[in-house]
Amino acid sequence: MEQGSFTYKTEKYYGSSRNVHTVSWKGRGEVDGDEIRQWCMQNFGPAGYQEEIERTRWLDDINEKGEIFLCNDEDLTFFLLKWT
Repeated sequence: MEQGSFTYKTEKYYGSSRNVHTVSWKGRGEVDGDEIRQWCMQNFGPAGYQEEIERTRWLDDINEKGEIFLCNDEDLTFFLLKWT
């Protein structure tokens, strides 16, 4: 689905009932990946597995593919409200 300059897709996390949302903006020059990374870190914590919550909330693939992965449905909503 497309929201402004972003596209996203939702898939089930392998072997789980949880969703993983891939948000992409590859090739979109008006999107500042560093700004998105900072915002995600401030709002979702560090990328990758977080000991204190014993799971992953988001993953950073900004430099390689121009995308992030969000592991909470509500985080996708929050992200789209901010960035679209």
